[in-house]
Amino acid sequence: MLSLTKKSDAQPVVAPLWHTNFRNFDRLPDTKVVRTTFFINTAAGALAVALLLWLGYREFRIHSISEQIAEAQSEIDSNAKKNAEALRLTQLFTQEDKKLSDTEAFLKTPIGVSEYVMLIGQTLPKEISIDMADIRVPADGKNQLYVLRGVVAGSRDQAAGAASSYVDVLRAHPKLGAVFDPITLEKLTPDPSTGFMAIEISLKVKTEGKK
Repeated sequence: MLSLTKKSDAQPVVAPLWHTNFRNFDRLPDTKVVRTTFFINTAAGALAVALLLWLGYREFRIHSISEQIAEAQSEIDSNAKKNAEALRLTQLFTQEDKKLSDTEAFLKTPIGVSEYVMLIGQTLPKEISIDMADIRVPADGKNQLYVLRGVVAGSRDQAAGAASSYVDVLRAHPKLGAVFDPITLEKLTPDPSTGFMAIEISLKVKTEGKK
């Protein structure tokens, strides 16, 4: 029961290639509906436009920032002049205020300068010569200090005795003793320029508690 295949139903025999394919595919025309060069040119154009837009935006930002910097610098220069003038006026005010404070503190001294000098002259012994009388008055008017500097004649022991006696006289004086406390002999040293003994006496104005 074998079925026989008809000769007409057999596959046709393909003739073998009888020559070589010499076609150059690189030189053949592009037969696609949308050519490849179109996409390439479109992408390149889009990239160029994007670069131009980016460069334009960058230049705009640089220009805007430059204008802002110029405005800020102009404002800084204007404020710098005002600030310099304000600092000058503040410094001038501080100086004048200090002068007023010093004057006010000086006027609050418990003893006048003329009276102080007169009392020192009245109590000064002949062995002692005062070269300088210094008055130190802080701005707050507290801890006022009067300083006397001079020389004492005689030997070291004689000068020391005379200086100590003079300090005791100042302490015992009714006016000076009431105003100053303590009254202290600060220095007693040889003075090469005169050959005498140099002295320094400090008179501190009494505080409120001591008064």
